[in-house]
Amino acid sequence: MRHGLPWLSALLLFALGTETPEVAATGGNGAKVDLVLKADKARYRPGEPIALTLQVVNRNPQPVTLQFRTAQRHDLLVQDAQGREVWRRSAGEMVAQVLGEETLLPGGKPLTYRVTLREHFPAGRYTVIGLIPADPGPISATIGIQIE
Repeated sequence: MRHGLPWLSALLLFALGTETPEVAATGGNGAKVDLVLKADKARYRPGEPIALTLQVVNRNPQPVTLQFRTAQRHDLLVQDAQGREVWRRSAGEMVAQVLGEETLLPGGKPLTYRVTLREHFPAGRYTVIGLIPADPGPISATIGIQIE
């Protein structure tokens, strides 16, 4: 009998529509590294802290070295439903203009950055973008969150 499949689909749709313990997305820059952006949940109350984790992971069999033009290693920004930037971690921040690099070993510890947003966003849908400003171009990952 095939009646179990529609029931499973309905269950999955219900589960995806409810609050999840974590929202994650993966981005990357070709075959070098993966960037994983996580929020501790998908829905928040206005003013509730939003815990974000950004991880750069080497999934290659060789070490990968990321080159940076400044001392900045990561950034996070939040856009409203219209795509307007409403918050940026690095806004107003002075960054040392020094070259640098980070080497990730295969199967080694990822670069991990944790940020807790304590902003008071109005109710609505938002897009969180995590960025690693490495050369030759930034690596990014994006997730959506809801303020209710």
